[in-house]
Amino acid sequence: MFEAEAIKNFLLVGAAVFLSLSIFLCLMRAALGPRFSDRIIAANIIGTKIILLIAVLALIIGQDYLADICLIYAIISFLSVVVLGRSVLEKKEEEHEEEQEGESE
Repeated sequence: MFEAEAIKNFLLVGAAVFLSLSIFLCLMRAALGPRFSDRIIAANIIGTKIILLIAVLALIIGQDYLADICLIYAIISFLSVVVLGRSVLEKKEEEHEEEQEGESE
């Protein structure tokens, strides 16, 4: 029984390390991405991976309340991506309207 628990903890810590490294790589993509859409997608992926990391840490330390934090973080992450996407669409609509007004004159 002890060996199974040790293997489980080893795999969970390995998953946490892997998620941390992949979050760092997504952060680099968000900083270097050539387009704004790349940055939004990278931010969404970072949010999802952080949720997974919190869930893995909840399993490692055995605290159930962290699952509630995962749900709250998921809602905040979703809303942030929606707000960023909406602001980009509004900005493009304004630019399009300005181009149409310039052409009509």
